[in-house]
Amino acid sequence: MSAVSTSGNSLPADLVCRALTEAEFLGVRTVHLTGGEPFLYPDLRGVLAFAAQQRQFQLFVSTNGTRIGPEEVQWMKTARAGAQISIDGPEQYHDRFRGMPGAFAQACRAIRLLVSEDLPVTVVVTITRDNLDCLPWLAEWALRHHVGRISVQPLQALGRGSAIADSKLSEQQVCTLFARLSDLGHAYANTSLRFSLHYKARGFLLEHPCAAYVCNGAGCHRLVSKEIKRLIIREDGTVLPEIATLNPRFALGNISDAPLPDLVKKYFADGYVDFQNFCRAIYREVIPASTSPIIPWDELVSERSWNLQ
Repeated sequence: MSAVSTSGNSLPADLVCRALTEAEFLGVRTVHLTGGEPFLYPDLRGVLAFAAQQRQFQLFVSTNGTRIGPEEVQWMKTARAGAQISIDGPEQYHDRFRGMPGAFAQACRAIRLLVSEDLPVTVVVTITRDNLDCLPWLAEWALRHHVGRISVQPLQALGRGSAIADSKLSEQQVCTLFARLSDLGHAYANTSLRFSLHYKARGFLLEHPCAAYVCNGAGCHRLVSKEIKRLIIREDGTVLPEIATLNPRFALGNISDAPLPDLVKKYFADGYVDFQNFCRAIYREVIPASTSPIIPWDELVSERSWNLQ
């Protein structure tokens, strides 16, 4: 579950804390506080203090790292929260990509502070045509800075990424990226550094359609006919299944109107089939015919959700 807050439009802290309690009741194992920039949220300290009382899920804060100092690190330490920090390449490229001089230096400082308190750090890198070759450098840099994981996120032509859609990787470049990540995974296998890719492997989707949100009952390896793997709570309270950029027509409802367990129960009763059938139609069209080993599944589903008549 991701609780999304921005400086311009954000959830009241009491609703965020209520969502954390209800997420635990639903058996949620991982919670991400994202944005916008979470450290611009005025009640973040209180939310993290409340989260410290919750014992059943791992908490992460997704941030650009520019607003993390010793005090903020202590908030996170109290909540036993890990950090996902954006690093998009060497200093000059990162600052230019982020449009913020000094952003790289500030993010590095945040990483040093977090690592010094033994808090887990994942570096999230948005890969475009311009920084596709930076991964070997980033791997060496991350290992030196005791980063535990590099999470690779190809640029999506959605939201803010739509303004630079011409920098999006081609299908061939996505294949190149996959091969390079595989090589890096082998090269760093005996270190503490791990790698992950946001896209899904076509072979995995063929074997496990449930990863494409196409549960198929007795054919599912977990014998599940209906499930939601991720709940996303947008800054206006809209609760979405699986994908943060999904068209709200597929929303479960709004967290201000009902508790999360009630929204999930109602969705399974009268809304889930619509979303499942939508995903299933895309799956039948795209997956068998694709020649690429990697599928940008969430991006495909999101884009098509907005193109519906």
